[in-house]
Amino acid sequence: MQSQINKYYNTLFNLCVKHDNLELISNELKFIKHLIRKESSFRLLFDSKKLTDENKCLIIKNTLNEFHEIVKEFLGIIIINKKTKSLLEIINKFLNLADKELGKKKIEIYTADEVPTKDLEKLFQSLNFEIKTKIDKSLIGGIKIKHENKIFDNSIQYQLNQLKKTLHNL
Repeated sequence: MQSQINKYYNTLFNLCVKHDNLELISNELKFIKHLIRKESSFRLLFDSKKLTDENKCLIIKNTLNEFHEIVKEFLGIIIINKKTKSLLEIINKFLNLADKELGKKKIEIYTADEVPTKDLEKLFQSLNFEIKTKIDKSLIGGIKIKHENKIFDNSIQYQLNQLKKTLHNL
């Protein structure tokens, strides 16, 4: 099963590199991923037993008419080959491969409250970082930044834990 998943995302990746449209396809697949996660009607299209595979492919082509042909064909192949349960995994692996090829770095920012995304995007976009913000109420305040396997923690929770350790050692 895993080798089949690898074939799908590797083939799509190689096709995009060959046609020099890796960034475009990546952006469109990020939107597809968003739709699958947030729109139950879109997700239902893939899971429906009442629709034939041909009808699902037709709906995809008509609904995503502004999308690149490669994306529509890719989704059609996934539907026809009954791999819709693995679609998010395939997309995620493709996006990881594409981000490495495009030199994009990912950074996760954890805060206790909502932070204006525009400000963060301006800051990290100039450095070619793709940011993902997450709310973590346990931080109490401050910020925690995760890049690759490094974590920079300047949260109140971390500072309290450090103070606790210091007082415990006295």
